[in-house]
Amino acid sequence: MSNPSTLQPVATLPTMTTTPPVDPPYISSCTPQPVRVEHTHADGSKEHKVLVLGTGGTIASEPTSEGYKPISELWARNVFFKRIRQHPQLSDAPPASFNSEVVSTPVGKNLRYPPLRTPPLDEHDNTVVYEILDLENHMDSSEMQPSDWNKIAELIHENWDAYEGFVVLSGTDTLAYTSSILTFLFAGAGKPIVVTGAQIPLREPRSDGWYNLLESLLVAGTLPFAGVSVVFYHQALQGCRATKSSPNLLKAFETPSVPAWINLNVKVTALPDLQRRDDTPPPPLVTLESFPTVLSCAIYPGITGSVLAAQIHSMPTCKAVIVSAFGSGNLPIKEETGVLQALEAAVKREILVVVISTCHVPNIYPLYALGVRLLSVGVLPGFDMTHEAAFAKSIWLVSRKDLNFKQRQELFQTPIAGEMTI
Repeated sequence: MSNPSTLQPVATLPTMTTTPPVDPPYISSCTPQPVRVEHTHADGSKEHKVLVLGTGGTIASEPTSEGYKPISELWARNVFFKRIRQHPQLSDAPPASFNSEVVSTPVGKNLRYPPLRTPPLDEHDNTVVYEILDLENHMDSSEMQPSDWNKIAELIHENWDAYEGFVVLSGTDTLAYTSSILTFLFAGAGKPIVVTGAQIPLREPRSDGWYNLLESLLVAGTLPFAGVSVVFYHQALQGCRATKSSPNLLKAFETPSVPAWINLNVKVTALPDLQRRDDTPPPPLVTLESFPTVLSCAIYPGITGSVLAAQIHSMPTCKAVIVSAFGSGNLPIKEETGVLQALEAAVKREILVVVISTCHVPNIYPLYALGVRLLSVGVLPGFDMTHEAAFAKSIWLVSRKDLNFKQRQELFQTPIAGEMTI
């Protein structure tokens, strides 16, 4: 992980001795290697403790008169636990009646369910003992707010020493936003945090949630790697590089600019330079601003500076603007459009302004006259960051009380957790 204290000057172009990498930049390198070392304890124990946080989403949805949706009532939360308890790949408990009693323990407004243990997950007989801590509000992930991320992060922080890894069950629409913000909140920490979900509810026979959850437990519990990842469709993807690519395909997520961290095929293979588990504690917890602070604006043909300015002024608490531009960061800057003037005015008000690409494989390099012009007025390039990562990094930076505006600009241009290539 890059040292956040190593700062790059805001108005200085990155030094490059070669042309920008061809998209995608990783095809000829970073060949995954077989995972030969399992995560073991000094005493030889093969059991690994994992905490699962349930937030709702498609994976926990039930049919209603309005269609599938996550339900917060106790009966629905108990049914969700029972389904997992009954699955032979997710629990080695003797078969029990589906209707047998479930005894949960209140933890604040949340519910902690009894521990479950998987059957052996590999040839070394590693198993995972996991507890499900179900959050009070089962939500559709499109309703996810920074305040919800604060709750998730606080629970992980509070339980850090008691578990070897963590799994967050989420709806898929904002899943990559959740994995991105957790990457910054837990940058450099020595344990794995996995975010997963499903395209088909767990109650359905064809649900992809079964193997997504099972493989999340494998990654969080038994593999030797740390860091925040998205586990979906037999892959573990870098959390701050993932983006949702399909509402229909079971392979719903990808990392367009980098290869998958781990491929969960017949053989489990991983990139050779992944962070290993260690005793590094999480950094001090940053409480995200709960009121709107980050504005996202799209550039389109005919947009004017007055339109951009109106959007910025409509958010009195705005501290950052993400501009999704054409191609490699192109946008209209002729004086008559007023676009450049609107962005410059925002920077002068100490609003962090960042340009990212709308391309599927994003790549913003300020090598051309337009990029240099933007940089000269304090508009920062997002390089190959996804929108999710740019949004998460922005809200993380503007929520930090220890940083002034200049430091936020400098840190945005500094890779913190592998979220961008410069």
